[in-house]
Amino acid sequence: MQKHLLSEKDKREFLSRVKEKYGWELNGIVEIGKEKKEVYYFIDGLLAFFSEELIPTICLIQKFKLNMPSVTIDEGAVKHVVKGADLFAPGIVSYDCECKEGDIVLVKTKTGLPVSIIKVVMSKEKAMAERKGKFGINLHYVSDKIWDMCNVRSSSSNV
Repeated sequence: MQKHLLSEKDKREFLSRVKEKYGWELNGIVEIGKEKKEVYYFIDGLLAFFSEELIPTICLIQKFKLNMPSVTIDEGAVKHVVKGADLFAPGIVSYDCECKEGDIVLVKTKTGLPVSIIKVVMSKEKAMAERKGKFGINLHYVSDKIWDMCNVRSSSSNV
């Protein structure tokens, strides 16, 4: 993948979008890479976001200890989610989010370990009331292609 630095104007716009969407104040050298119609954003060499939707990577969240809306899942759900399965309502043990349809949410284990990033497809209220059905689509999880790219590219930066 070829990467190039964002111009100062594009960098400001990018960091402004991140702040607006997630409330995070990030800074550093911002690069963009494109591969097979997918867009990747790097901050100081770390794969930080992917997609035009600015979906954060688990590596970014771990390295900078960033907070974002999340759900905690039981061990039974963990083994499926880390293999790429979508998240279903019965696997959720607690919600730390408003969780409206379309939200990007972090999925954590009971010990607080981030394991996935999902896009919510069922509201928190409906999931809590019905306790069944698909809650979120798995966009990124530990051990997927994004995770591998993250760890290969940033192995020198102690993530």
